[in-house]
Amino acid sequence: MVQRIACIVRFIENQTVQIAMSAPSLSTPHYRRIAEMLRQTLASGALRPGDRMISARKLAEREQVSLPTALEALRCLEAEGLIVARPRSGYFVSQVNAARSKHSFAPSTGPVPVTMSAVARSLFSSAETRLVPLGAALPDPAWLPGATLQRALHAASRRLDAHGQSYSLPPGRADLRNNIATRAAKWGARFSADDLVIAAGATQALRLALRAVSKPGDVVAIEQPAYFGTLLLLEDLGLKALQIPTDPAEGLLLAPLEDAIQSHRPVAVLASPTVQNPLGASMPVAKKQALVALMERAGIPLIEDDVYGDLVGEEQRPPACKAFDHSGNVIYCSSLSKTLAPGWRIGWIAAGRYHPQVMQARMAGEWAGAPLLEAATSEILASGDYERHLRRLKTRIAKGVQAVIARVRSSFPAGTQVIIPAAGFLLWVELPRLVNALEVHRRALALGIGVSPGPLFSPGAELQNFLRLNCANEPTPHLLNAVDQIGALCCALVEEAAP
Repeated sequence: MVQRIACIVRFIENQTVQIAMSAPSLSTPHYRRIAEMLRQTLASGALRPGDRMISARKLAEREQVSLPTALEALRCLEAEGLIVARPRSGYFVSQVNAARSKHSFAPSTGPVPVTMSAVARSLFSSAETRLVPLGAALPDPAWLPGATLQRALHAASRRLDAHGQSYSLPPGRADLRNNIATRAAKWGARFSADDLVIAAGATQALRLALRAVSKPGDVVAIEQPAYFGTLLLLEDLGLKALQIPTDPAEGLLLAPLEDAIQSHRPVAVLASPTVQNPLGASMPVAKKQALVALMERAGIPLIEDDVYGDLVGEEQRPPACKAFDHSGNVIYCSSLSKTLAPGWRIGWIAAGRYHPQVMQARMAGEWAGAPLLEAATSEILASGDYERHLRRLKTRIAKGVQAVIARVRSSFPAGTQVIIPAAGFLLWVELPRLVNALEVHRRALALGIGVSPGPLFSPGAELQNFLRLNCANEPTPHLLNAVDQIGALCCALVEEAAP
């Protein structure tokens, strides 16, 4: 036993040296580098299922990092199902290895009309607020800082008095825009408060971006699979979708994108390079830089949807593509709907060289904002309350993701593949081909459970055997039992479809 432990220690030390010699990018967070080293250790077989992992304290000492950084690396592996935490005992190798799916989605043959609103209507028309919330991409309301939000509202109401019930005219309150720009500067954002326009959530920001650069009939390149809100926008604006294959780990694939640009000349590329919905993929920093450079060479704007970016990283989130935008070609859209207050509808857009067109579109549409909500949001950002909330939220999300992954692996039919998200709280599940996700949705609804079927995430309602599950909920026995019920439904559909 002693000899085996010594071998394991030597292997880990060798792996550390090899990884150090490979000269990882200086922009790679320490916890990700350490997590990758630990993944290689597990993949090598040096540790067997049930073996104890190195403690967070010893890992921090060995890697010369802080204890929170070491813990974040271990939590990454925990969220992927590779290791499990035991109370007061530490981390242990999982009894069943989780493998990241290598599936990449095939590109379409060319631009296609978006025709999925009928599918969306059929799904949302029967939605009820009391459904077990495995479908909607929203954090558990109990995880939101309710007391902080109320205090900020009351303070803003006293400060603004009667003016709080008036209009906030475009581009939005200056104090809020200043606080957004100041916070974004920490990850390298190249915009000031004057470059920002406040919007009613990220969806309105994306609509403004599309209106600024396109007209009905134009082609927009999107990820495959794509967020269904994006698809509904394209359909509503009369735009065609050009699907670009997206890797579950590293996001939008640049070679197919470059080929598509040469062949079909889209007017814009709309993507989520940081925590893509539904895959959870995040492009490495170098690929983000390459994407920005590619779009600049092509003279085509990149519309960056960055609503999940704040859920990545330990103390500092990675840079968005906007950080590498030297010419104003990146139209940056974000909001607080996935992290702080979905119902407040606070979003923003930094449109670069397209700022005048966005302002014109903002004035022509639903142009008035809510000063009370904008002032309250500004106060939360300025006070540090948002950062403190984010730290708690990310810890809860990691536990929720791990819990749902474990239940999917134990209750879903053989052949199911789970794409482990790099960050965020969405789980993309590939079911056996015999399982129709729309039928899963229908039967789950009858049980009071909400799920998001794959056809929602493609222009022509393809992806019939995929589900997206929301893991940003307290993993109560009731919720985990709902995951088991979905697994049982999928197993039943496999049996029914079998010859």
